[in-house]
Amino acid sequence: MIAKAVQWIGMRPRQEDAYTVRFYPDGVLALVCDGMGGHHDGALASTLVVEAFQRSFEKHMDMPVTRRMYHALEVANETIRRTFERRSVYGGTTLLAAWVGGGVLRWVSVGDTALYVWRNGRLLRMNQDHSYRDMYRSYIGSGLTPQEALRRGHVLRAAVTGEPLDLVDAPSIPYPLLPGDRIILTSDGAENILAPETLNHVGRAILNNREGSLPVEIVEACKALNDPYADNTTIVCIDV
Repeated sequence: MIAKAVQWIGMRPRQEDAYTVRFYPDGVLALVCDGMGGHHDGALASTLVVEAFQRSFEKHMDMPVTRRMYHALEVANETIRRTFERRSVYGGTTLLAAWVGGGVLRWVSVGDTALYVWRNGRLLRMNQDHSYRDMYRSYIGSGLTPQEALRRGHVLRAAVTGEPLDLVDAPSIPYPLLPGDRIILTSDGAENILAPETLNHVGRAILNNREGSLPVEIVEACKALNDPYADNTTIVCIDV
């Protein structure tokens, strides 16, 4: 397996995304967290969650992987609660943790950070989208375009804030992988390039290109859009 990652600040004043990629004897762990813009200390929240999740994951190597990831999520959520309570501030972050090992993909996620698999010319969304995009997607064809649906549905229904975690996507059955699969974790800054509903020839060409660095090419395509409201973008790619 080969893993690559890149970040871009976009047009925002600060980078609120955080990520890590860790190799272990039996697999690869990748995390992407998107700090909640509009809240105090979103950057701190994403960094704290990545660090706390990784520490807990590595501390309990005897647990089954999915249980270990869920436990690490709970530890990270409690870390946010304690830290922000002590500082008398409020913040939050999405969390997507993906494990690739033993020929399968496992994940735990909260929020709208996307997990995709690119396979045989199809971009498959693997994890749940804990935002209101699904509601707006239902309006496509009755007045809304796919681009408008994505843009209007950004508001989150779930995030890691230290409060009880009501929406968590953590399937008990892993997803079998095939040789040639490309696993992509991305914050929502790249959705104009990668969303399955709006994937065009530019996105397909990038995903099919095995010569360069996929995360770098996606970020360059985001920059080329010249969007004055471009969000922070973080992309991790694992090639099987």
